[in-house]
Amino acid sequence: MTLRRLRPAADRGAIGPEPSLGDRRATLAAYAAILAIAVIDALIDPAIPGAVALGLVAPAAAGVCSRRQVAGVALTATVSAVVLVTWYESTTVTSKFIHVAVIGSLGLVALGVTSTRLRREAQLRHARSVAMTLQSAVLEPVPPRLPGLDLASLYMAAEAETLVGGDFYAVVDGPHGIRMLIGDVRGKGLPAVNTAAALMATFREAAYHEKDLTEVASRLEGRIHRLTSERTGPPGERFATALLMAFDEPDRLRLITCGHTQPIMLRDGSATEIELGDIAPPLGLAPLYPGGVKYVEHEIAFEAGDTLVATTDGISEARDAEGQFYPAAARLAGWSRAWPQHIVLHLYSDLRGHTGGPLQDDAAALVLQRPRRETPAGTRRRKLPI
Repeated sequence: MTLRRLRPAADRGAIGPEPSLGDRRATLAAYAAILAIAVIDALIDPAIPGAVALGLVAPAAAGVCSRRQVAGVALTATVSAVVLVTWYESTTVTSKFIHVAVIGSLGLVALGVTSTRLRREAQLRHARSVAMTLQSAVLEPVPPRLPGLDLASLYMAAEAETLVGGDFYAVVDGPHGIRMLIGDVRGKGLPAVNTAAALMATFREAAYHEKDLTEVASRLEGRIHRLTSERTGPPGERFATALLMAFDEPDRLRLITCGHTQPIMLRDGSATEIELGDIAPPLGLAPLYPGGVKYVEHEIAFEAGDTLVATTDGISEARDAEGQFYPAAARLAGWSRAWPQHIVLHLYSDLRGHTGGPLQDDAAALVLQRPRRETPAGTRRRKLPI
């Protein structure tokens, strides 16, 4: 499960979306303002050119209304001004002409502003559509259920309009079992997205064919090393933390960590950060270790009802207004008996409430849960061909 509802990129033309309820209310408010100005101008001293205030209504409506609505408001304001200066104002003919001309000109300006706004909104929608397409291509949807596992995922990009960043996750159900990956690329923007996409593609291929989880980690290290060698920059500029997980035995989970944030185990109403020894360095830093990097598997119990939450540091290091880190383990403990989909929903809203605004870093989470019920026989994992 991801928390972004990807809408199809509808082709609505260049003028923007249909007027919303808020637009209609703004239009009614604009007509009410025209009526109020007209009544006031008709009742006050005829020597006061109150009709000129009508010129402010159409520009005000240009911020939220459609072109048709703004055109109607501008036309109504101009016609009302003609009536007012003709019958209710005692100014000179030249003044009356100038007042009507100013109001009409401001209406035209409002139409131009509206067209520009709607064109930019259309460009923004197109950019978001491209970003959503990129997100769906880079972050393939996590299946909600696999043999023996229920899963859910959460992704929150720091750059809201891009929808995708340097955090990544992937799940592969192959002949050797279920393999999962979550990681965090150094940096943001397109370079980080490019590195994340390359690592996920390598993981999906290696996790399906390699039986040994350490070989999968080695393949990831080799891939990011090739990315680094293909690009200019100081050594160590391109690297990523990663947590690899394998579920291929009943009630057991195997993990390899490459400098990544510690996962959290939810069990019987409590939350415990799993301390993994023999932590390998982040992917991409192996050349800095002359003796080579050794990837060590850690095996932990993962029984029916257990939930493992793997996150990136965008969650654990999220700060509130006072600079306090987000207490991930303490908050997750309260949701230990919830479904994975509900956990990520709670995590999303609670994290936004903690920060009180946009995140400073990309954030991702992968939730694995052993269901208490047995998986139907018809959904057992595929076996290796004989």
